[in-house]
Amino acid sequence: MSTQNINISATNVAGKCDLKCSYNFNYKESNSTAKNNSVMISLTYDSENVPPVIFNDEKYVVGNISIVSPSIHIFDNNTLPGEIIIEHNPVRGGNNLKVCIPFISSSESSNASQIITNIIQTVASNAPSEGDSTNLNMSFNLQDVIPRKPFFYYQENKTDWIVFGTINSIPLSSSTISTLQQIIVPFSLLTPGSSLFYNSKGPISGVSIGDGIYISCKPTGSSQDEVAVSYDKSTTSSVDISSILQSQTFKIIVLILLGCLVFIIVFYGISAFYNYLSSDAIKLPKLPKIPKIT
Repeated sequence: MSTQNINISATNVAGKCDLKCSYNFNYKESNSTAKNNSVMISLTYDSENVPPVIFNDEKYVVGNISIVSPSIHIFDNNTLPGEIIIEHNPVRGGNNLKVCIPFISSSESSNASQIITNIIQTVASNAPSEGDSTNLNMSFNLQDVIPRKPFFYYQENKTDWIVFGTINSIPLSSSTISTLQQIIVPFSLLTPGSSLFYNSKGPISGVSIGDGIYISCKPTGSSQDEVAVSYDKSTTSSVDISSILQSQTFKIIVLILLGCLVFIIVFYGISAFYNYLSSDAIKLPKLPKIPKIT
């Protein structure tokens, strides 16, 4: 096994992801607590009745969320100011799934920027020391944190890693990064990985996963890649009926049935008319007798 951290870079890609990194999510809001673990900020995330993630056709729930500085991954041969690591636990057993998004120092802002900034500032104010915990007094949704962009994938030590590249980093102000670095110390974690793959289509998000109905379909423009798509039971029935009624097969069946019905009606009509004409109750009138001339 390599002892060097994997380089998250387009120049280091061994191949394209297909089924190996199909990622479908539909997260819900959470009222989280945060803990200062000295080397990271640890966040809880509310559990859900329905697993919010399908990865490789397996269901996952959110476990622990960590914020570290600097990044644990190397991006284009460099570390970045920080990284968020979202750990997912499999419902039926198997590899853990970790989704990672780096931070960059930037004056730009996004919904993810605001969420991460609020978390860091709250911890800095209410839990600045190792072992301190605090309620965030805010709800946030991972839907607003995870990019709908292409990502990198690798596997290491029974863990599947999804890592978004530098171009899709979460921008944070320099002051926010400085605050983060004042309340936690660098966290050294080996992330070797043997082969790096790339998913150019990114995750599917915002699809209602429902309570157990899943299908797989090929994304547009792909002959090999497949992604998991799911539908809620509450909407599946109406959609199926509508599609059946409008399908060409249904129309052909209806035409065949109508043709059979017309045939039966015509057949019985002709049969009844024939029986009526051949009935003994109907007799042709006799011609009158012509008298003989003597």
